[in-house]
Amino acid sequence: ARAAARAAAAAAAAAAAAVSASLRGCVVGEATASSGAAAAEEQGMPSAAAGSPLRVYVYEMPSEFTTALLQYRGVHSAPHRETNVYGASQLVQGSLYAMETALHEWLLDSRLRTADTAQAHLFFVPVYVSSLYLWPIHGASTAPLYGGRRHRGATRVQQATLMLRAAAEYVRSALPFWNASGGADHVWMLLHDEAPCFAPRDLRPSLLLTHYGYDARRPLSWSSYADDDWLRSPAFYEEHIGPLAGPREGKREGRPDGGRPRGGAACFERGKDLVLPPWKPPSFWRAPLSDPGLAAPGRRRGTYLFFAGELGAKRLPGYSHDLRQRAEALFCDPREPRPRRDCLEHAAGCRSDLAPNCSLWRPGVRVVPHVRRGGYGAALSDSTYCLALPGDGWSSRVLDAVVHGCVPVIVQDESAMFFEGAFSLAGAPELEYSSFSLRLTEAELPRVLEALDAVTAPRLRAMQAAALRVRDYFVYKDVYAPYRYERKALLATGRPRQDGFLLLALALEARARQLGKLPPQTEEGRRRNRALLELDGGA
Repeated sequence: ARAAARAAAAAAAAAAAAVSASLRGCVVGEATASSGAAAAEEQGMPSAAAGSPLRVYVYEMPSEFTTALLQYRGVHSAPHRETNVYGASQLVQGSLYAMETALHEWLLDSRLRTADTAQAHLFFVPVYVSSLYLWPIHGASTAPLYGGRRHRGATRVQQATLMLRAAAEYVRSALPFWNASGGADHVWMLLHDEAPCFAPRDLRPSLLLTHYGYDARRPLSWSSYADDDWLRSPAFYEEHIGPLAGPREGKREGRPDGGRPRGGAACFERGKDLVLPPWKPPSFWRAPLSDPGLAAPGRRRGTYLFFAGELGAKRLPGYSHDLRQRAEALFCDPREPRPRRDCLEHAAGCRSDLAPNCSLWRPGVRVVPHVRRGGYGAALSDSTYCLALPGDGWSSRVLDAVVHGCVPVIVQDESAMFFEGAFSLAGAPELEYSSFSLRLTEAELPRVLEALDAVTAPRLRAMQAAALRVRDYFVYKDVYAPYRYERKALLATGRPRQDGFLLLALALEARARQLGKLPPQTEEGRRRNRALLELDGGA
């Protein structure tokens, strides 16, 4: 049995080297070295994360879960990079879930990666379920289907559940590492709107990386897309995900949580799972991170409270927990013309309980629909406080705010935010959310201006300085680039060598220690981490 395991591991190591070239051949569009360490040495730009003792084995999954799906990529559903008409690789926005390919590529190119399973502390399982399968692949005539005939009419999130089950079955049966830990040392990315909620029970022991930290003990589906309601079929939920903890039937009438089914499996588990910031291309963050004016003492910001984004019109009740709709109803500008003021029009009719009466608006408050891309960054940079409200599951508003030096005002119950807790895991608890953000319950939304008015000037200045201090960890600079000077320029932006990949590596290292895969942290290790984060005067 040991000989068979060693042979399987050797074959997997050779396959892992091959997948590096395979992924970059499809995603990057450039010829590269077959080994992540060799590529880093070739560029001469080792990541600050290389200071961590963590070692990660990256599975080569069958192509149906990764590289074969890349043939479907398009303008709005794509990886984090594309090849332009001249054949040059360039970083792009991709889909909302492009972190699937970005993190996979980074690990393949990272010094944390090992092809020797005996050295691995964690095992990373790449599956492009969010960035490609859920859209546009699901529904395509050539789309892979899972679960046989009885599931051919399944919704797309049900198909995603079955796809993840198939991936888990491959990992469990092809190599011995899953069974050795029961999956506890395996890492999966679940990045779609409410993806951890429809993860199959097979994945629950593993460490889940997600954008959605919804940790309610009896979770609801808040999606405004019927095809994404993971509680739409209670029987499917009970068979593949977990027990129900509420009625088997229910409708979205009145308050969106009234009488609806509830899941019995927590979507996100604090202390095990981690919430990642989403991928944003350098075009979004390079200018604000390079702008010394954002950190200038006494900088005046013209807008007191700001939010821009989808406000729930033409959406089903329950979108954003009704928070964006309530924010518009309370804080809309009464000087702006509106089609109706007696109700909020939405996909299921008209809600008089959300009539946009603008009763709490005052000068300096701006709650508006989407603004043009360039104008959005300028508006954030000119705002003191920025509302962070959920969308379909999660939204990027905390990231958007801190990148531009705006203090996030988080209104979302039972949810962990991006990297919440990760700073403490990395040994920097002073950088946690209480230092740079405010948090209100959903019921307190009408009193948000009272809460902001109560913040003293010294505390506001401290939060603004802290937001500027942590913002580098909400973006990803240490990405593979075909040319050394490009990677060097990205790493030098803002606080050099500080980025989300570094914080993630240190947080994963801490998780490996909790699992007993690495020795307990020592004082020397804590000093090393703080030096990597350039705290306490470390560099």
